[in-house]
Amino acid sequence: MEERILSFREKARKAGLKLTPQRLAVYKELISRTDHPGAEELYESLKEKIEGISLTTIYRTLASLERAGLVIRVPTLRDKVRYDARTEPHSHFVCLECGRVYDMDCDFKENLKLSEIPEGFEVKSCSLVCYGICKECNSSNK
Repeated sequence: MEERILSFREKARKAGLKLTPQRLAVYKELISRTDHPGAEELYESLKEKIEGISLTTIYRTLASLERAGLVIRVPTLRDKVRYDARTEPHSHFVCLECGRVYDMDCDFKENLKLSEIPEGFEVKSCSLVCYGICKECNSSNK
């Protein structure tokens, strides 16, 4: 975890982001979790730890971290926006019943072939999101 914090500090500096206590706290909370929380969950976790933090601060922090490429937004079919501090190429599985989001590792370099990228376009990133029923929901439906 300490290595990720050091890397975060360096990337934030390179992106021109001031490393405020709130930004650091949001990032630390995000990397400590695997549930891909939204702003509301992060706020609930941090409101007792960081004096004076607001939900608005969480939203602004997440937006600035996303713009700097330090976190990614995980697309879901529900209205809720979720975030992931793991920014290297990987995929997600979103359960259509409970809404949980799981990381999935895919071999993008070997198996992904982009056919016909329009002329003049340059792909900077690509993500794969699978939607279905997770193991827990599947077993409770039987």
